[in-house]
Amino acid sequence: MNPISNETITFEVSQDILAALKMGATDLGQQLRVLAAIAFFQNKQLSLGKAAELAGLNRLAFMDLLAQKGMVVFDYDESALQTDLAGLAELADHD
Repeated sequence: MNPISNETITFEVSQDILAALKMGATDLGQQLRVLAAIAFFQNKQLSLGKAAELAGLNRLAFMDLLAQKGMVVFDYDESALQTDLAGLAELADHD
């Protein structure tokens, strides 16, 4: 089995932008990873696990981050929620 190789992405940022953001290049790089992960997750381009991996976080930490930002982690529509709740109620009745 071949190990997954990583790619490196680099781009230039002026010192003025870093100064305006009040952060260094390393911090900006990490923040951009997190912001990209959130955007790709919101757009359903990455799963929760892959988005967490891109952000450099475990799934639970990424879910906490999304919750802190008021974002919905699990996107249930009303009918799916009703079906799941009915299934749970039926399971509870069998106990």
